[in-house]
Amino acid sequence: MAHEAHGKCWGVRELGEHLELSPASAHRLLTALVENGLVEHSTTAGQYRLGSESFRLGLMLASHLDIRDVGTPVMAALVAQCNETAFLGMYDSMRMEVMFVGAVNSSHPLRYVVPLNEWFPVHAGASGLSIMAFLPKTEQQRIVAIKGLAALTPKTITEPDVLGKELARVRSRGYAISVGHRNLGAVAIAAPIFGTEGRVVGDLALSIPEPRFDRGTEKKLAALVMQHANEITARLAGRAIRSNRRETLK
Repeated sequence: MAHEAHGKCWGVRELGEHLELSPASAHRLLTALVENGLVEHSTTAGQYRLGSESFRLGLMLASHLDIRDVGTPVMAALVAQCNETAFLGMYDSMRMEVMFVGAVNSSHPLRYVVPLNEWFPVHAGASGLSIMAFLPKTEQQRIVAIKGLAALTPKTITEPDVLGKELARVRSRGYAISVGHRNLGAVAIAAPIFGTEGRVVGDLALSIPEPRFDRGTEKKLAALVMQHANEITARLAGRAIRSNRRETLK
């Protein structure tokens, strides 16, 4: 059976036998996968192999699992210092959306509980803004053009020029803060997390009920969030270095 640099190659009939499909059904399935970049034609006639999108998705999943594994103890350390709920956000560049993949709650009876594993727009709230501010300008423009700026609350930023100015402020100070942008009555402070190639991959955020939030503590809390977000970034880089070393030794 043919092998190439991108991995094992398969023929239509062979795949059909493994999947218990007729050759015609296997061919239709492969055609759909090719159209979405998950499978590509091999240089060998009649053969297929995994496409670049499959590898991208695999790398993205590994990166997201790393963020959660690495981020959880760091979130716990952050909450231990300020006793406010911390959330870990993950950004998907294909969806152009953010998902919370982890949380550590404060001990306060009054606290906001954000649903995990649900996608939400990057323009609404500090968590998304802290990511969007560090994306390439072209990607920011694509998000606005394709996803739009829908209002989740009356306080959500919905005007492109206002959003642009806010993103510039976030990038300048290194963190985002929002009051009621996604949930009325909730304050959020968030800082970006970067992957091994220097691209923003997620964020670390604190969520505070507005009645308990003191504006005088903003800079102190923001400094803590940035410190711990930087710690996650550093740990992700360290894990990547160790992984590369193991691969080199094989």
